[in-house]
Amino acid sequence: MRILGIDPGLETTGYGVIAIEGDRAVHVRHGVIRTRPAAARAARLVALRDGLLAVARESGAAAAAVEAGFVGQNVRSALLLGEARAAAILALADAGLEVAEYAPALVKQTVAGFGRGEKAQVARMVAFQLGLAAPPAPEDAADALAVAITHWAHGRLAGLPRSLA
Repeated sequence: MRILGIDPGLETTGYGVIAIEGDRAVHVRHGVIRTRPAAARAARLVALRDGLLAVARESGAAAAAVEAGFVGQNVRSALLLGEARAAAILALADAGLEVAEYAPALVKQTVAGFGRGEKAQVARMVAFQLGLAAPPAPEDAADALAVAITHWAHGRLAGLPRSLA
């Protein structure tokens, strides 16, 4: 089974695909979709949706997960992130995938063991867990792989008998 993870952003959206082989996750591919800040917002959202739809179809993913939005003090940034997340979710739905969502702190906790881990720490742990020689770059792609790993890990936990979970 392949899992597509998404770290949404209006300027840069990271994606990462892992394959589940037995009891381990294996790196398949990762990258980013970038939009031009000078372009109209609607055009940027369409570019994100179209790019992610192509990745979803090409990857053969059977499941998808998106990092949930972090709402800080900047309302404008939260709105733009929400729009990027919506474009990502629509792309995944258009590809026929059900979409799970994970809070950033849960992704960090799952992958790095600490819910407030730094991006570099998460990237190093992603590399370790996937057997990569170096942390994946850019950070948005590493974060997307972390989202995919989180979906796999929580899916495994959900399948355990209650006495073991």
